[in-house]
Amino acid sequence: MHLVKVAVIGDIDSVLGFRGLGMTVVITEDPIEAYGKIEELSEKQYGLIFVTEDLAEKNPAIIENYKEKIEPAIIMIPSNRSKKQFAMNYLHEMVNKAIGIDLLKEDNDFK
Repeated sequence: MHLVKVAVIGDIDSVLGFRGLGMTVVITEDPIEAYGKIEELSEKQYGLIFVTEDLAEKNPAIIENYKEKIEPAIIMIPSNRSKKQFAMNYLHEMVNKAIGIDLLKEDNDFK
């Protein structure tokens, strides 16, 4: 059985609780440092890395440089400090791009 190593990167208020779930927790508010930590975790064979949306928004390379790679998968999560819904907007864009239909649009006819 192959276990996937999982990490989460972000500010202390947003990520500390993940430690109790057995994830590696990296606490930083610096988007440049966050990118460096992703590179380190990737070299250590981490398969899934959660990053707070405020860090990803401040450094788009965090998502852009990894979106075509299978591992590590970089997933944005909400931050206690972000109110812009950057992660949801990005997900919306990726789903629309992948299937050509705006499934997440609130006023669609699929109800």
